[in-house]
Amino acid sequence: MHVSGVWENGTEKFNVSYEGGNSLENNMELQQVVYNVMVMQIKFGTFRSGERLSRIEDAAQWLLVSLDTMRYVYSRLKREGYITLAKSAGAYVKINYTEQEIEQHIQEFFSCRATALMDLCQSLPSLYTSVLCAGMKKSSEEKLDEIERLCIERGPLPPYEMIRHFQNIYGVLENDMLMRLVWQSFMFFHAPFLSVREHLVSVNESSHPLLKMVTLCRNKDFSALPAVINEEQDRLYLGLCRFYEKYSIKSSSPEQIEFSWSGYKKASQICYSLGLEMLIAITNGIYPAGAILPSLESLAKEKQVSVSTVRRTLSLLGDIGATKSINGVGTQVLSPDQTGENCDFTKASVRKRLLDCVQSMQVLTLSCKEISKITVASLDTVAITQFRDHLYAIGKDNRYERVPYSILQLIINRAPYKAIRTVYASLFQQLLWGYPLRGLRGSQEKLNAFFLPYLDALLQCLDLADAEEFSVKFEELMLYEMRYTIDQLVKLGVEEAAGLSL
Repeated sequence: MHVSGVWENGTEKFNVSYEGGNSLENNMELQQVVYNVMVMQIKFGTFRSGERLSRIEDAAQWLLVSLDTMRYVYSRLKREGYITLAKSAGAYVKINYTEQEIEQHIQEFFSCRATALMDLCQSLPSLYTSVLCAGMKKSSEEKLDEIERLCIERGPLPPYEMIRHFQNIYGVLENDMLMRLVWQSFMFFHAPFLSVREHLVSVNESSHPLLKMVTLCRNKDFSALPAVINEEQDRLYLGLCRFYEKYSIKSSSPEQIEFSWSGYKKASQICYSLGLEMLIAITNGIYPAGAILPSLESLAKEKQVSVSTVRRTLSLLGDIGATKSINGVGTQVLSPDQTGENCDFTKASVRKRLLDCVQSMQVLTLSCKEISKITVASLDTVAITQFRDHLYAIGKDNRYERVPYSILQLIINRAPYKAIRTVYASLFQQLLWGYPLRGLRGSQEKLNAFFLPYLDALLQCLDLADAEEFSVKFEELMLYEMRYTIDQLVKLGVEEAAGLSL
C-alpha cells in the first residue's frame, strides 16, 4: 500500500508516505509508520525542543521492531532537522515550534480532514469490530498474557502502544492486506488524534478497554466482545466531535483530504491495477469470450501506459487463464470454463494474486454482516425495489452464484459511509484475482441448487425490509465462498491460504 498526503505550513510540507504490512521487518512498512507518528508528535507539541527521546534500543524493544528499523527512523529525523543524535548524548528534539505554530499545525491538519475523519470514525465499528473479535478469539493464552501485560504497563505514549496492540491482535489473522488497511486507518485517524496533548492525558487516565476484552476471552464469553469494542469506538467518536467543537476547527480548507486506500502493497505495480481493469472489462462482457484484444500499441495508447507495461499485463492475464496468446492472431479472451485448465497455478505471481483474493475475502467476510445490515437499512423504498429487481434478473439469467457479488456491489454504491465504500471497492477488485477458480466450481446446475434457496431468502428479506436477517444470510454466503476458495487454494498448493480460515 502506498499512502500519501501533504500537510503544508508555509513553505514547509509534511508528507505522509508509507507502505504497510503484517511483517514488521518487511522493507519500509513500520519504519514509515513510526517515523510519521514521531514527526506528527513533534509538530503537535507532544515532544518539545530539548526533550530527550527514548534510546534507540528501548524504542525498538518496545515497538517490537529491529534496531535497523529504529536507526532508520532516528537517522531520518536527524537528517530532516527534527532531532539531534549522538552516541554519547542520545536523541533530543532539535526543532523549536512556538505554541502558536503548534496550534497552527493542529488546526491545519484537522481542518482539511474534518469530513473524512468524521466519516471514517463512524465507519470503524462496522469495518473492524468483527475483525478485532476474530483476532482476539484466535489469540493464544500467551498472546492474551502479552496484551494484558502491555495494558497494565502502559507504554510511553498511546500511539506507540496502539501500534504494538495492532500487531498483536490483527497480526494473528495472518493477513497482509488487512494489516495494510489497519495501518492506513491508524495513520489517518488514531495516530494524529492521540498525538494531541490533551488526548494523551485522557487516554492514560482511563481504564484500558483491552483488559475487559482479555477477561472475556479467558472466560470464553465471546458474545460480549462486540459491545465492549463498540463502546470504545463510540468513545473515540464522541471525543473527536468534542475536539472539533472545543477548538472550533472548521472544514475551512478549500481542498478536503479524503480517506483513501489501495489493497496493493506498492502503488508502482501498474500492471496489476491494469490487469484488474482488463479483468473487469472481460467480466462485464466488454471483451467477450473469443474476442481478440486490441494490439499492444493500441492498449498502451488507450490506457496511457508503456507498451512494456501492457505486455506484462497480458502475460499476467495469460498466466491466470483469462486470455491466450495465438501466434499470428493476437491475444484471445477465454471463457470462464476454460480458465482453470489454462491457468499456470505453479507461477509465483499467480499464486500471490490468488492469495490477494482470499485475503480480501477474509476482510469482507468478517465485516459483511454489519455493513450489509446498515446498508440495507439505509435504503429507501425505491432503492430496495431496484435492488430486488436486480436480484430477480440474476435468477432469470440462471447464474445464482453472482448473488453475493451483487450485494458487495450494492455496498460499494450505497453504504452510508464513504470510507466503507472506499475500502469495499478496493477489496472487491482483489476478488477478481480468483478468476481462474471459476472453471473449478462444477456444473451450473449444482451451483444453482446451492445458491437458489439463499436468493429466495434474500428476496423475502427485502420484501419485509428485514435488514438484520438479510445480513445473516449474506454472511453465510460469504463464509461459503471463503471456505471454498481456501479449500481450492490449499489443493493447488497455496498453503498460506490455510492460515486465513475463520
